[in-house]
Amino acid sequence: MQVKDFAYVAVAAVLFACLLVPLRDSVVDDTFIHLQYARNLADHGELSFNRTDPTYGATSPLWVALLALLRRAGADILIWCRVFSWLFAIASIALVYRIAARLGGGSAAPVAAAFIVAADAWLVRWSAVGMETSFAVFMVLVVFDAAFRAERSAARSAAFGLALFLAALARPEALLLAPIAALVFLVARGARARHFVFAAVFVPLFVAWLVVIHRHTGTYFPLTAGAKQGRPVLSALLFSRALVPLGIMASTTLVPWIALLTGLVAAVARDRSIGSAFDERRDIRSTPAALLMLVWAVALPAAYALLDFQVLSRYLVPVMPAAVILGCAAAGRLAARFVRSDRGRDVALGAFAVLAVAQSAAVYALVVVPSTRAFSRGLVRTVAAMGKQIDHEAPAGAIVATPDIGAVGYYAHRRILDLGGLVSPEINRMRKSVDVDEIIERGLYLRFNPTYLVDRSETPERFAGKVIDGVLFTPVRKGSIPNLGIRKPAPVVYTLYRLDRVPAEGSAAPPRGGGAP
Repeated sequence: MQVKDFAYVAVAAVLFACLLVPLRDSVVDDTFIHLQYARNLADHGELSFNRTDPTYGATSPLWVALLALLRRAGADILIWCRVFSWLFAIASIALVYRIAARLGGGSAAPVAAAFIVAADAWLVRWSAVGMETSFAVFMVLVVFDAAFRAERSAARSAAFGLALFLAALARPEALLLAPIAALVFLVARGARARHFVFAAVFVPLFVAWLVVIHRHTGTYFPLTAGAKQGRPVLSALLFSRALVPLGIMASTTLVPWIALLTGLVAAVARDRSIGSAFDERRDIRSTPAALLMLVWAVALPAAYALLDFQVLSRYLVPVMPAAVILGCAAAGRLAARFVRSDRGRDVALGAFAVLAVAQSAAVYALVVVPSTRAFSRGLVRTVAAMGKQIDHEAPAGAIVATPDIGAVGYYAHRRILDLGGLVSPEINRMRKSVDVDEIIERGLYLRFNPTYLVDRSETPERFAGKVIDGVLFTPVRKGSIPNLGIRKPAPVVYTLYRLDRVPAEGSAAPPRGGGAP
C-alpha cells in the first residue's frame, strides 16, 4: 500500500470513529455473557458461565480467550472489550480496502468500499457495544485475503487453512466458509493438489477442537444452535423467513447489492461469464477468492432462512464486507463500460459511495442510535441493577432464573438458570419441545429450585402473589426498558421475584437456593 492508500484508510477510520461517538457508552446484555465467560476462563481456567459448570454457551471462544488474556494482564475488560472491538473494526476497514484493490474495478473501488464499510450502521452499532462482531468480520476478511494467495504455494494454502480454523472460532457461522472454499477450489481453473493443502490443516485442527471442547463442556457446538434455531420447514414460510435477513442487509447495503446483482446480470448477458462483473479475467474460476466471497454472501443468509434461525443484525455483519467489495468492483466495471475517462469513472464511483454511505447514515441516525441508547440506559438501570441487588442480598447458594443472563450473571455472582437455554443444557433440552414463554408461564423451570426469577414481560408484575407448583412469587424490584432492540420496539417490564416454597399444612418449608440445578 502506498501513502495515499493509508490516507484513504485513515480518513475512513476517522469516519467510523465519529459515528461511534453517539454510542460510546452503550452496552447490550450479550456483551456481559462474553465478559462472564472471560472472567471465569481467566480466574479459574474453565469455559463456563456458572462457576464449576463448563458449558459451550459462548459463541466466540476466540474472543473470550482474548478478553481472558486482557483480564489476566489486569485490564478492566468491560472497557477493553469496547476498545478491541473498535480496533478490529478499523483493521477490517483496512482489509476491505486491500481486498477491493486486489479484485479490481478501478482505482476508486477500494476507496468506495472502505468508506461504505466504515459507515455501515450495523458494524458501528455492534462495535460500539463491545461485542465480538467486528472481530468476526476481521477474521472472515483474513480468510478472503488469504484466499487470493492460497493458490501460489502449499505454504500459503496451509495459512489459508489456519485462517479458516480461527474464523470458525471467532463466530460459528464462519464454519460455512470451509465447505464453500473446498467447492470453490474444486472448480477453480487449473486446480492442483497443492490448492487443497488448506483442508489438511483445517480438518485436523477443527477435529482436535471438537474433541477438546466436548471433553470440557460435553457438547461439540455452541448451545446457541438449539436456543436460536426454530423448526425448519420447507414451505411457503421459507419466503417470509428469508425476508428478515434480506431486510437487514438491504437496510444498509442496498446500493452495493444492486450494483452487484446488476453487474452479474450484465456480465452474463454480455460475456456469458459472471467473472467479468468484477475482473477483466472473465472466468470467475480464475479468481477463486471472488467466487468464495460471492457464495459466502449468498449462502449464509440462505442458511439462516432454511434453518429458521432467529436472525439478529449482528449475525449478518460478517457478510456485509463481501457484498460491499463485490458491489464496488461491479460498479467500477459498469462505470468503465459507460464512462470513457478515468476521472469520470472515479466521479461515478464517488457518487455511488456517497449514496451508499447516506443510506446507512440515515438508518444509523434515525433507527440505530435512538433504539440502542434507550435500550442501553434501561439495561443498566434495570437489569444490571437487579444483578447488583442480588449480589448484596442473596445467600451464596442462591440460584437466579432469567431469560436474559448477561448483566444479571455478571453482577450477581450467583448461579444462573438460563431460561433461554444458552448456558443451561437442561433448559436447552426442554426448549426442543417447549418455547421459553411457556417454560416461564407454566413454571417448568421451578423443578431446578431457583431462589429468584428475573421476569421479562409487557405485563407488570404478572406473577405477583401467585403460587405455582407450591412456590410463592414475591416482587422485590421492577423496572422498564423502552425496547428490546430494533426488531422489538415495544417497552417491557423486568420484575425481580423472590421464590419461596409454600409449606404444606403441618410441615416446614424446605430451604431454597442451596443446591445446583
